[in-house]
Amino acid sequence: MRGNLKLFHILVYSILITGSPYGSIAADRSPMPPSIKGITLPSDALPSPAPLPVTPPGNDGLLSGMTPGSYKIPSGWSLYQETDYEGTQPSGETWVLWAASVQTDRSHGGSRSLGGTYSSGQNDVAWRMDGSVLGKYSEVYLSFYEYIESHALFNDEFFLARFGVRDPFQEILADWYWAPGFNQPRATLYEVSQGVRDGRMAQKSATVPKGAWHQWEIHYRPNTSGSSDGFYRIYLDGTLFLSAENANLNSTVNMNNADVQVGGVYTKGVWMLDYPTCSVPSGCSKYPGEGTDYCSEHMRLPNGSTWSNQSFAAPVCNPIDPPLAPFKRYFDDIIVMKK
Repeated sequence: MRGNLKLFHILVYSILITGSPYGSIAADRSPMPPSIKGITLPSDALPSPAPLPVTPPGNDGLLSGMTPGSYKIPSGWSLYQETDYEGTQPSGETWVLWAASVQTDRSHGGSRSLGGTYSSGQNDVAWRMDGSVLGKYSEVYLSFYEYIESHALFNDEFFLARFGVRDPFQEILADWYWAPGFNQPRATLYEVSQGVRDGRMAQKSATVPKGAWHQWEIHYRPNTSGSSDGFYRIYLDGTLFLSAENANLNSTVNMNNADVQVGGVYTKGVWMLDYPTCSVPSGCSKYPGEGTDYCSEHMRLPNGSTWSNQSFAAPVCNPIDPPLAPFKRYFDDIIVMKK
């Protein structure tokens, strides 16, 4: 996300930040599926365990180690959705989205999970819950388990989770990006605000967790209008991984009825030193962030799509940016709470 640009068309409404404006086609090309209006959950749609005070021993997360089959809701919180893909799809959730679908080859607890394959730039594996299910809230808490195949490598951006509203557009992302070179195991995780409020906060560089199931928990409190009193905390396997505290995350935008997303787009931009000529291979950059990625949207592949959709197997700037093996990503045991 380098530069500020809003792309308004039927599939894309994203705002890219810091640098050149074609960095990611960031908000998943279509950051949210079409609204599902008028959802009313029956009273027995979700379990209602009695609220119990919970202080997980030895960690900071509220739901650390818990799944839809075994959990306690902390005092002051309400359960709003829990999903393990073992039953039918609840109203307001999207399971078949872009490259995502229910999988039976890997699961965290039961026999199924949600997953899909990344094999080119702009591929997207994600779960979404429509904002009409979440409704009004002062704080929201998202817990989920993720499995990324161990051979996965990273280039530009890789969405972990997001909360977003449409009018006016504002999203709050957990986003891995700008690995220190092409095809790397490491990246930097940020809290990223895009929309009326743009900015990156709370960075941490690390090897992207893969090769095993890992639990992520995200605790988000929107700031009150125009104030710096919000926070965005990310926990990995029970321990605080990074946080943005006392922050202006969403400017004046009311984040009630936000859509909730787990996972998302993988971007693999083409970085060049000679825009607008975009000569391959002489103009190719040696790492993401060097030069500009304007060429990603202005140049075309043989199939007519833009360079932003380049195949892992046949990257535009090979051998500087060598081929990359496809990999699968899975999600399971999602719990959403709110205050």
